Amino acid sequence: MNTNGESFESRPTAEGCSQIEEATRAFGETVAELVGNATNQEPDRILGLPSRTLMSAEQFDAMLESLDVPDDAPELATLASRPRVYARK
Repeated sequence: MNTNGESFESRPTAEGCSQIEEATRAFGETVAELVGNATNQEPDRILGLPSRTLMSAEQFDAMLESLDVPDDAPELATLASRPRVYARK
């Protein structure tokens, strides 16, 4: 985590404190790490920056698997079936 950035003060509610503590246990991070990571990631999510892609692991895996399935390309198949204009040796 970058510690050279600007400082912010936060006053979460009692419920917010409970959620933060639960999240730190779930992620195995300190409060400072969790809050720091959240403040660095949340603007990207809100702004939808093109430098970041937000999707679930399942959606990402499905996207990668789809790259292995060829699209129908009838025009390309027609062109590929034509006789070659050169001779292979």
